[in-house]
Amino acid sequence: MVDNDERRRAQRFPLDLPMEVKWQEETEVIQKLASIRDISASGVYFTVDREVRPESKIEFYVQLQMEGAEKGGVLLHCVGSILRVEPDKDEPQRQGVAARIDRYRFLRPGESPLEAAKEEERS
Repeated sequence: MVDNDERRRAQRFPLDLPMEVKWQEETEVIQKLASIRDISASGVYFTVDREVRPESKIEFYVQLQMEGAEKGGVLLHCVGSILRVEPDKDEPQRQGVAARIDRYRFLRPGESPLEAAKEEERS
């Protein structure tokens, strides 16, 4: 039997960073603040205070502070889908969410998320 660690395609990095996540629920777009637990090139695990349905499409943004970057750092914009949702062991009022990252890009200083979304639609 193959365990989760063997199935992972990319090295995970533990992080404790806030992120903004959006997903569609019925006719409503939900936008929440969440907390990253770990991230890799192909996925992210985060916690959020609202249940998310598996297979939901998500979009999220993470502000990264990088050495040599302009003041304010770099904004990481990701698009993907929910793989798994489980109760958070440490905070029962929150949900642990595993998501696949299908596409990501680093936004240039001064480039808005709205501009990034328009560019994503064109590609």
